[in-house]
Amino acid sequence: MSQGQKLHVNILSPEFQINPHPFLKRLREEEPVYWSEETRHWLLTRYEDVQTGLRDAARFSSQSSETFVVREEFMQHLRPIITHFSMWAVMKDNPEHKRLRGLINQAFRPENLKDIQLRARQTAEWLITQVQDQGEMDFVNDYAYALPALLFSVEILGMDRADLPTFKKWSVDLAHATGRIDNLEIMLKGQEALLGMTDYITRAIQSRIDQPREDFISFLVKAWREENKLTLEEVVAQMVLLLAGGHTTTQNVISTGLLAIFKHPEQLARLRKNPEINRQAAEELYRYTSPAQAPTRIAACDIELGGKLIKKGQGVMPMVVSANRDASVFERADELLLDREKNPHLGFGSGNHVCPGAFLARMEIPIAFEVLFRRIPNIRPKNSHEDWNMNLSFRGLSTFPVAWS
Repeated sequence: MSQGQKLHVNILSPEFQINPHPFLKRLREEEPVYWSEETRHWLLTRYEDVQTGLRDAARFSSQSSETFVVREEFMQHLRPIITHFSMWAVMKDNPEHKRLRGLINQAFRPENLKDIQLRARQTAEWLITQVQDQGEMDFVNDYAYALPALLFSVEILGMDRADLPTFKKWSVDLAHATGRIDNLEIMLKGQEALLGMTDYITRAIQSRIDQPREDFISFLVKAWREENKLTLEEVVAQMVLLLAGGHTTTQNVISTGLLAIFKHPEQLARLRKNPEINRQAAEELYRYTSPAQAPTRIAACDIELGGKLIKKGQGVMPMVVSANRDASVFERADELLLDREKNPHLGFGSGNHVCPGAFLARMEIPIAFEVLFRRIPNIRPKNSHEDWNMNLSFRGLSTFPVAWS
């Protein structure tokens, strides 16, 4: 780009999706509050501004389902998915958010998480046993996805293990719909997945009405029927939110974290010598990989920020993926340092919408890597190709072939 030419960064481009960090570094340095013509949102890229966008609910509202849908011509085709998104707790401000969030938190009650560390370790050991003699696997599908999916969907939420492949496809299609706001075909595919998922969950709810269990669906059914806190549509919506997003970010941290470890030989040598990583290392993997990279907000009033005027009603994206590499906050920000001590990353969000499953992720990630490197110490990438999702919301790999001997 020549001097004097207006800075332009297309966050929907393949180049950005594959490696956003050079683009985001330039935005932080030159135009930290940046209007994206492609998404029709203001991008916030400096740590302080991103934190403000996440925490200041009075000025940066979550109360909109249309932040996913940018182009007006898409609207008439996507009413079912827009209506559904509007019922998600993450798309609400208080007091509605507090009401729905209180019920979601029941998924992580102590009685639901009884022996969860033991179950996580047993699940990881079982998954490695399934592939160990093969000498290779698709790390995303066979381990990074399977571990949190089995633990969260089956062990906590009470879904049937045999249904996981179907749920994986639905979750992937729905995640793409939230992250490819420029593509009507992808969003329609996500809408179709949503309809399949809501039908499945509605039938699961009916089965809990007939025969209650000690699982999260039964807790929500009880709240809906006996405590009058939720409508049936809201019960279904929160289930979709948890099933579609509950394990996606953990999957992405495990898979992209392994790729990052391979790219940092000193960290790889450390893990091969001592496979057990601690919570400190898990926090660093979350910072470095930033799996939920671009949440959305709506300006609730006119806001002056970074020398720019954000007008009431305009979309805003606090770019977590950028904040977590801000060199004014993180020393050696572009390096993976598993023993990093000062690490106030925003990977789990901040403020009212901080991730309710953060505890579970912080427990799963160390177990996932400890079991992996203990059971398969010489694991390595099968090739140098990186198969990144083209997804604005969730940064992760579609596939990751690995091998060992």
